[in-house]
Amino acid sequence: MQERDARRGRLLLFRLSALGDVVMLLPVLRALGEQHPGVEVVFVSQPFAAPLVEQFPGVRFVPARIRGEHRGVLGLWRLARHIARLGPYDGVADMHSVLRVWLLRFFLRVLLLWRYPRRVAIDKGRAAKRRLTRGACRRPLRHTVQRYGDVLARLDYPLELEARLGGFAGGELPPSLEGLLATDAPRVGFAPFAKHRGKVYPVEHSERLLALLLEAGCRVFLFGGGEAEWLVFNRWNGQHPDEIVVAMDHGLRLTGELELMRRLDVVVSMDSANMHLASWAGTPVVSLWGATHPHAGFLGWGQDPRNAVQDEGLGCRPCSIFGNRPCARGDYPCLDIAPEVVRDRVFSIVIH
Repeated sequence: MQERDARRGRLLLFRLSALGDVVMLLPVLRALGEQHPGVEVVFVSQPFAAPLVEQFPGVRFVPARIRGEHRGVLGLWRLARHIARLGPYDGVADMHSVLRVWLLRFFLRVLLLWRYPRRVAIDKGRAAKRRLTRGACRRPLRHTVQRYGDVLARLDYPLELEARLGGFAGGELPPSLEGLLATDAPRVGFAPFAKHRGKVYPVEHSERLLALLLEAGCRVFLFGGGEAEWLVFNRWNGQHPDEIVVAMDHGLRLTGELELMRRLDVVVSMDSANMHLASWAGTPVVSLWGATHPHAGFLGWGQDPRNAVQDEGLGCRPCSIFGNRPCARGDYPCLDIAPEVVRDRVFSIVIH
């Protein structure tokens, strides 16, 4: 984009939801800062997102504590009053388009009156995604990153979005991890868990994959944050303390996890936030897809579609866009992805 096409102004941007959705917004914020360097962004999201945008000098972060002081209608009114004081704005970009954000936008309209700017909400392509889960559509849908870009384009901030890995500015690691990374062995990240069962790799398959990777001399770094996950990880680490590393044992904040991923050779992940974090860190991902499908527009930005491992012959998938629907058959055959297939895809990346 030519310099003369760059625009200035202040944009109000909302995205309150899960970590993976926020991470997919980061390539758009990077492109906005590069192609429209005069733009200031007031970014409203949950507090966990604050470290992710620290590297963008043109972004001012506003925490939406929707489980605390900003809970409920009165809490959202307090948040809207705070946001209004940070104006005026040249545009409102609703990257979420849910009831909570609709209420915030309504309150801002009341508070700002005639100063309320043009607003554009994301088109999530819900109808096309429904057709995808019903087998009526087999073509790749528009990627979520591109949909974010569409919102800014409609606000007259067009972007050229290049699907490339990386963008994270880098961070620091504790000495304990620096020593574990200092190895000639392939360094493989593994994130077998997710929020919904339809996106969780079975434990027995995970253990078989770990055995295959360790047999080949890999050092494996485990990613995941829940208590149940830690118990499983701790058991695996106890069996192989020198070859298996539990990332959460090293007290990493979010930028530390990104830095650790950035230093790995490959990450094996489900369709989860870890896939998007590794993509932002610039690391190739072997992604495993059960109930969901990369055609829905959630493949890690810049990742090679050939590294998306799934059962293409299973007629009932994708049965869900987010993996939250119970399996109609009850046995989740979509998650029966052979560990040997995953290993071979990993080796295609780390062994040339």
